[in-house]
Amino acid sequence: MSANEYKCDEEKIASFIEGDLEPAERNLLDQHVAECRVCAAELKSQQSFMCELESALANASDLSVPPDFAKVVAVRAESDMRGLRNSSEHKKALRLCVILALAAFALLGAASSKAVLLNAQSVLSKVFAVIALVGKAAYDFVAGFAVIVRVLSGGLIEDASFAGWTALLLVAFAIALLTLLISRYHRTRLSD
Repeated sequence: MSANEYKCDEEKIASFIEGDLEPAERNLLDQHVAECRVCAAELKSQQSFMCELESALANASDLSVPPDFAKVVAVRAESDMRGLRNSSEHKKALRLCVILALAAFALLGAASSKAVLLNAQSVLSKVFAVIALVGKAAYDFVAGFAVIVRVLSGGLIEDASFAGWTALLLVAFAIALLTLLISRYHRTRLSD
């Protein structure tokens, strides 16, 4: 990688100042800073900040800090949560969770209601089609039976009212006799 291809990176500049870069990376950054004004200004800014920090810390001998100061601060920061969460914040959070849950259920209900309605509509249309088919078959059976009765009654007996009833009784008797014969046939086959 050449110095022209090197990308500007503030973290690399901080590592450069602290001396944490490998020699090859340090040389690339040196070349890049020589060509890039932005990185040169950033390097100069970070170097001046480090110098000021070192001089401020060098003259701070009058500050008395306990030896376990960092540990005490860390423990207190982890354990002392007073003031961050009070009961009103808990109530607000609970209300917000309830509102979000209701909104989620409403959206899920709206989405699923469409699917349920479409499925119910499909099932109902199929049920109505079956009912219409059975009704049409029953109507056609009755109409056909009436035509057969009229034809038979007109050919056998001249008196239409008596002939109709007679033919109807004969057909009903024939159907009953046929049913009886079929059931006896099946009983004898099962007993054999």
